[in-house]
Amino acid sequence: MSKTIERPAPADAQIHYLDAPAQPDVAALAAYWERKRGTRRMPDRQDIVPAEIVRLLPYLHISEVLDGGGDFRFRIFGTALVNLIGAELTGKRLSELGQPSALIVDAVAAKGRWSELTTRAYKSARPVYATGYFVNTVHRHVQWHAFSAPLTAAGDEIAQMLGGIFFSDQH
Repeated sequence: MSKTIERPAPADAQIHYLDAPAQPDVAALAAYWERKRGTRRMPDRQDIVPAEIVRLLPYLHISEVLDGGGDFRFRIFGTALVNLIGAELTGKRLSELGQPSALIVDAVAAKGRWSELTTRAYKSARPVYATGYFVNTVHRHVQWHAFSAPLTAAGDEIAQMLGGIFFSDQH
């Protein structure tokens, strides 16, 4: 017997950008990024110490910038994200997210939202906060809260992106 998945209304599938973090875990990650930044424009990847943010790690991803911000390759992809989308993306490009997944109902839309959010943070060279909804085959509606921010890698240019996606089941 096949289970019917209800899709959110198109307006709910959109990204809603925020001026500041509105969810506690996003606020914690943003505060961590700010502490590590100090007086610089952005922190360096070496400043990010996993042992300092253990509680947030399952929801985090770090990606390297490819093609001048045209794509991103995941270097770290948290276990909660793997469980949410049904795919391990460590070592893969963000552009590969549009491939069919066991859990994502509309992988192309998910890739578009993720790419838009990451690209916005890359181009603005500052943190971006957003929220929205999506549907997967386990949860009917999932509300997500996201953070994306740039990192340098032993230089002044953006080389990597730090992101976090925190979610709640919205049956």
